[in-house]
Amino acid sequence: MRMKIKLEAAYHEAGHIVAAKRSIFHDVVGGVDLEAYGAGGTHISLSKTKLRNAGKIQSPSSQHDKDVAKDLAVVLTAGFAAEQIAAQKNLALTPNRQCADPDYDFLDDVLQNAGLSRKTDRAELAAHTLLTQEWEKVERIAALAFEKGGLSSAQLDELINEILL
Repeated sequence: MRMKIKLEAAYHEAGHIVAAKRSIFHDVVGGVDLEAYGAGGTHISLSKTKLRNAGKIQSPSSQHDKDVAKDLAVVLTAGFAAEQIAAQKNLALTPNRQCADPDYDFLDDVLQNAGLSRKTDRAELAAHTLLTQEWEKVERIAALAFEKGGLSSAQLDELINEILL
């Protein structure tokens, strides 16, 4: 049973990683901790470089920017979306929405601070669409994280460069 949960966690974190790497404003910081499933096993941050490339400046007001909030919404919902997609492909897996509660609780605050509706259906659809298109990359990250029990920052960077994320 414990191994099944670790595999589900690996997919969850891989979903966040792929979404963050493909996001307009956010990126992955650090590695993957499968022990912290449901409590922040992958750290995502606003990227100064991505903000600059998109014509925005990082400042305390960035957290109130509607575009930045919508972008983060996709990244935060991508963990549970990855669990759902993985469960469609492997019937032994069970998506666990409770493990995504910290993501959704944080997202609720992000959307509220940006003055946006707290509905997540659009972000969830965007995350699901993105991950379906990038599923091979999600699989590679999840498989390696599961095999190793997590990934250091260096291991994750190496894998990301290898799969051209």
